[in-house]
Amino acid sequence: MWLGAGAILLAGVFLVRTAVEEGWLGPEARCALAGLLGLALVAAAEWLRRRAPLHAAAEAMPAETPAAHAWPDLAPGALAAGGVAVLFGAAYATAVLYALVPPLLGFALLALAALAGLALALLHGPLVAAIGIACAYLTPALVQTEDPSLPGLFAYLLIVTAAALAVVRQVAAVWLGWVATIAAAGWVVVAGLFIGSDGDLWAPALFVPAAAALHLALLPGAALETALGRRLAWVPFAVLGGAALLLVPGTKSLSPAAALLLLTPVAVWKGIAEPRVDRLPWLAGLFGLLLLLAWRIPAWLPSGETVSIAGVVQGILPLGPWPPEALQPFLGAALLLAAMHGLAGWWQECRAPHPLRWAALLAAVPVLALLVAYARVRGFAPDIRWALAAVALAAVLVAAATAAQRAGAQQRAGAHAAGAVAALALGAAMVLSSQWLTLAVALFLPPLAWVEARADLPALRRVATAVAGLVLVRLLLNQEVLDYSFGTMPVLNGLLLAYGVPAAAFAVAAFQFRRRADDATVAVLEAGALAFLTALLLLEARHAMTSGDLAGEEWGFPEAALQLCALSLLAALVRLLNRRLGRVVLDWGWRLQQLAALGLGLVLLLANPAFETGVALLTTPVLNELLLAYALPAALAAAAAQSPEAGRPPLFRPALALYALAAGFAWVTLEVRHEFHPLDMSLDLEPVGAAELYAYSGAWLGFGAFLLALGIRNGIPALRLAALAMLGLTILKAFLVDMAELQGLWRVLSFLGLGLALIALGWVYRRFVVAPATLPPAPAPQA
Repeated sequence: MWLGAGAILLAGVFLVRTAVEEGWLGPEARCALAGLLGLALVAAAEWLRRRAPLHAAAEAMPAETPAAHAWPDLAPGALAAGGVAVLFGAAYATAVLYALVPPLLGFALLALAALAGLALALLHGPLVAAIGIACAYLTPALVQTEDPSLPGLFAYLLIVTAAALAVVRQVAAVWLGWVATIAAAGWVVVAGLFIGSDGDLWAPALFVPAAAALHLALLPGAALETALGRRLAWVPFAVLGGAALLLVPGTKSLSPAAALLLLTPVAVWKGIAEPRVDRLPWLAGLFGLLLLLAWRIPAWLPSGETVSIAGVVQGILPLGPWPPEALQPFLGAALLLAAMHGLAGWWQECRAPHPLRWAALLAAVPVLALLVAYARVRGFAPDIRWALAAVALAAVLVAAATAAQRAGAQQRAGAHAAGAVAALALGAAMVLSSQWLTLAVALFLPPLAWVEARADLPALRRVATAVAGLVLVRLLLNQEVLDYSFGTMPVLNGLLLAYGVPAAAFAVAAFQFRRRADDATVAVLEAGALAFLTALLLLEARHAMTSGDLAGEEWGFPEAALQLCALSLLAALVRLLNRRLGRVVLDWGWRLQQLAALGLGLVLLLANPAFETGVALLTTPVLNELLLAYALPAALAAAAAQSPEAGRPPLFRPALALYALAAGFAWVTLEVRHEFHPLDMSLDLEPVGAAELYAYSGAWLGFGAFLLALGIRNGIPALRLAALAMLGLTILKAFLVDMAELQGLWRVLSFLGLGLALIALGWVYRRFVVAPATLPPAPAPQA
């Protein structure tokens, strides 16, 4: 039936085209005949509808017959839809194609054809309504005039929208209402592009809340009976709001702002009248916050006296009127947005079927509006006036929480308490800067966890996750942290407050949240605490090596050695802690830390002081930077390799063992080099002498003996094989290097020591590793 209606439409188009190509009749006769064809189709549709043979036959069929009510009569609707389309085409040819009538009269003809389709839809169903709606919204685009009127255009669109929604309500086709509203929103966007930034947009702007109110007023109640209908009921509202929002950045007019703010009372009215869509005020609040973000704030200068310390401006004492005139519209809009949502939430939280949704509206939107306004006006610069506003808002929310607590509404009280804590944290951030700003936000997490537990508000977990993400990005992905001033004292400096306190706040909040549920929020907080602790150790090492100038000096070997040792030690501690607590985050955390230590360790193995020039180390034997860079990380990696937790991932344990052997060998070798050349170990500056060459053999033999003893004591065959490999390397060195480079007594001592050591190690290996062959028992003496 629908395809048949489309075929009739094409037949009308082809008829007009054929008449033009063949020269049949004149333009007036063609348009008249096309109109008569459309009327004939509509009359035929009405004649079929009144006869209704299919309905009569269906009524005569038994009730148990499946086809009795399965297929309605669609033929009248298809003919009526084709007739409306032909009528609209005839009006278009009369007004536009041949220009037989003035533009205003042509517009009236087109609109009449479209509205006739909407009226016929009451009799013939949604197909005719779809044709009528399409024609009605296309009409303004088809008529050209030298003096267009935006108020007239949007008055017509408002009438068409009302008629379309009224018809849709009767024919029970909710999707047509969505199409009509989306088409109206498209005209709002087109008007914004047509007018530009200097025009007055009051007509399309005021059309937005009016069309949204029409949609919500004429929304059929049956559309909200299903879950899908309830989820999609906000789509036209959102499309209209999005269209108005697109007008904001490119204009100086306040009309789009007024339109977006007027969506709030519309949404509140519908949310009160129909509890099933009481989330609409939240959508209106979102549009209001996006309005504040997109608002074009003109240039302005704060009036007052600057306060400077050492030439750096620390603040401005207000002397003139505040706020300045340039900011008054923006601040008025922010205040109106916060007031409307706050009052609506306060009014309905005791009356609505879902009081928590309205209470959260009071707790969230004013705080967010204050945050956005402060960010747009002050750019997060410290300002005591904004902090006082945050404190006043916190006092209001505390009063609301107290009233809800007295009424026995724990969840409402918890929502208001969370908002009060957020307002206080925002107020603290408004008087702080740099790392103190992030510290204030991090301290917001434990009270939030306490409120969530006391008021049974699981939604606050998502808020905590968002706050945690903000703090993590601010402290871990912010390069400006290196420019902050943390003082010059090692360890006891500002880094403890900037990273240690947030780590503690994350850990405490994770512990509080975990009491009720072990979910993603707990995992994020635990991971954040571990990340902050890791960053604290690495930055403390950097701070100690650069005397507090984190962004100044280049990264050197002593600093890398200290960071590698700290990272390896932290991984070991986290591994032991996880063995006691059994947390997934800790289980993966120590692995990631150990992998980072392995990567840094490989860098130091390749860029060691023997291959680099100008590396200054402590001159004391053993107790120097080489111990931190190689010996301690090797020992900790070996201990991790022997732990049962190192079985995952599969190659993790062998990687740890190989690094431990390589780092231990590097430490023994470089310690010998350091003993002979304590000031500069570079091979390019100081050649290897005979005594040093002999010392390498002794050190390697001692390292091999240590590995052998350790492997025998712990029963680890891999260590014994490593000891044999170390002995083989020493033998190769003796025959390939010592024989050619050493002379006289040094050569004698080298081979003598090697021989005695090999004999001794061979005896140890046979004594403790290779079991002696068992002798057969002696035969018994014969009598």
